[in-house]
Amino acid sequence: MRHRNKYNVNLINNPYKKNPALLQQKNVLEAQWYDKEADEYFSQLDAGGKLMQMDQEYEEWFAEFYDKPSDKFIFDKNYNYFSKFPKRKPLRLLELGAGNGALSRFFMRRGVEVVSIDVSLRCLEFIAMSDTNSCPIKSCSEILPFRDDCFDVVTALVALHHFNLRLSLAEMYRVLKKGGVGIFIEPMCNSGLYYKLRQLIPVPDTESPGGGGLNKQELVMEIENSGFKYSLAEFELITRMERIPFLFKFQNHLKKLDNLLLSHLSFLRKFARVIVIEVRKE
Repeated sequence: MRHRNKYNVNLINNPYKKNPALLQQKNVLEAQWYDKEADEYFSQLDAGGKLMQMDQEYEEWFAEFYDKPSDKFIFDKNYNYFSKFPKRKPLRLLELGAGNGALSRFFMRRGVEVVSIDVSLRCLEFIAMSDTNSCPIKSCSEILPFRDDCFDVVTALVALHHFNLRLSLAEMYRVLKKGGVGIFIEPMCNSGLYYKLRQLIPVPDTESPGGGGLNKQELVMEIENSGFKYSLAEFELITRMERIPFLFKFQNHLKKLDNLLLSHLSFLRKFARVIVIEVRKE
């Protein structure tokens, strides 16, 4: 992510996410952004309306961590995320910022009752088309159209950083049952230096108007104020270099090294790229 996106919004301190007065404006801009993405996605589908190969690959990728847990993934951020989901049935799950519904479909096909929330109507149309058992609802995480204590799990897959944390966490706490959990995997934004350096890299802007990574200090403060108990785990420090071609084959070793450094040298955690979050309503 860049320090400023194409809307000239400061991604380190994005006012659309911080100021409740801008909530409606944020959701309009986000909806426009993701409607356009969904239109591009629709245009690539074949005449039969089948999902693209990418969607099947997503399900296979999720299944690798959820269906077949293995110690070989113990240092992997995705394994850490999927390992937190309860396996019991029945289970009622709410996905926030569901996008094209890949995660929602994955859990529906495993017997979980899933409700999918998004601000983009076109994304929700795609979810409805992709699975007749889906339950897509146009709404935002800051104002959830549900009664109290009605979900076992709330999750977002790389979407929490688009929300107003204070409003969203309060709503999650309200709709979760006692003993319910919120499970998230998110990009971090603890070091402004990284964002400033990123300005020097001529890459296309791909961040939406409401984007920008999470700041751990702010995240912890808002979680504690909401009443949740929580656990956090940082990932990807040295692993950031895995995109260098000759280092990719050492990926697993880099993950182990990351775990060692982040576990024993807490000052390095501010430079981690990803955080896995679990909140619990006790």
